Amino acid sequence: MISGTHLKRKLYQYFTQRAGLQKYRRGWLKGDCPSCGENKWGVNLTLMRTNCFRCKYNDKPIDAIMLLENLVTNNEVFKVLKAFEGIDFYEEAVELYQLKENVTLPEGYKNISRGDSLLACSARNYLIKRGFDIKELAKAGWGYCNKDKYFGYIIMPFYRNGRLVYFNARRFLGDGPRFNNPLVEDFGLGKSMLMYNSDALLMYDRVFIVEGLMNARTIGDNAVSMGGKKVSNYQINLLIKAPVKKYIIGFDHDGYEDALELAIKLEPFKRVKIMPFKDSRDINDLGRKKSLLITAKQRYLNYNELILLKNG
Repeated sequence: MISGTHLKRKLYQYFTQRAGLQKYRRGWLKGDCPSCGENKWGVNLTLMRTNCFRCKYNDKPIDAIMLLENLVTNNEVFKVLKAFEGIDFYEEAVELYQLKENVTLPEGYKNISRGDSLLACSARNYLIKRGFDIKELAKAGWGYCNKDKYFGYIIMPFYRNGRLVYFNARRFLGDGPRFNNPLVEDFGLGKSMLMYNSDALLMYDRVFIVEGLMNARTIGDNAVSMGGKKVSNYQINLLIKAPVKKYIIGFDHDGYEDALELAIKLEPFKRVKIMPFKDSRDINDLGRKKSLLITAKQRYLNYNELILLKNG
C-alpha cells in the first residue's frame, strides 16, 4: 500500500510520464480520456478526482489507472505504482566537468586504414579477427598508436555533435592494462557523462543500447555504448529526450536485470525490447548477424510485461 505524499508523487509521475497528461491550470492535468479517447479529460490529484468534459467519465484516479492498465483490483494498481520508477528530468543536464577546448587524439595516433608497418598490420589483424570491417572503422575514426603511453593500443574516439570529446584505448599488443583510457581531468568529462556514438540518437528512429564499444561497433552506426551496465541519470536523460522511437537493449548476460531496470525507465516514453543472452558470449562474440537474429525474435514489451519480468 502506498499512502500520503508518496502516493501523490507516484500518481503524478504515472499520469504525466506514462499516460501523457500535461499540466493545465488550477492543479489539473489534461489529456486523453481512457473512456472516449478525446483530449478533454482532466485529473486533479489534490481533489483526487477526474472528469471528462466530453463523455463525463469521472472515475477516481486509482480506478482510472485500473481501466488504463486493464487491471481488476486496487492492490494491482498499487503494485504498478510502486514499481513505476518515474524520471525526474533536468531541462538542461549540468555537466560534472567543463569540457575542455581543443581536445585531440594522442600523439602517435594513426587511422586504422593507414600504414604498412608490423604494428599497423597487427592492429588491423586484431580487429579483423574480432569481426570488424576496417573500412567502416576507418570512417568512424578508429586507429592505433605508435608511441608513448598508448603504444600498442587501439584508439576509439567519442564524438558529440561531430566534435571529439573523448577516446578509449584498448591494448592489442604488448604489456600493460587492457584499457588505458584518459583521466577525467584530461578531457573534462566523467564516465557518467559519456556515451559512445551519441550522435546516433539524432539520426535513427531505432537505436541499440549496449555496454561496450566493441558491441556498439559490431551492431553498426545505430548503436550507442553506455560504457557499462549502470546507466547514469544524465545518460537516461539523453535517451529519453532524443527523437528515437525504439530502443533495443543488448546488455551482456550478467546485465539482464540492469537492462530490465533501464527498459522500465524508458518504456513510458519509447518502445523498448531486450535482447536475452543465454551465456557469457556478448554481441561481438556472436557477431552482427546472429545478434540481429536474436533481436528479430523478440517483441517490444509494455510496462506491465516488464514489471512481470522484473518480479519474476
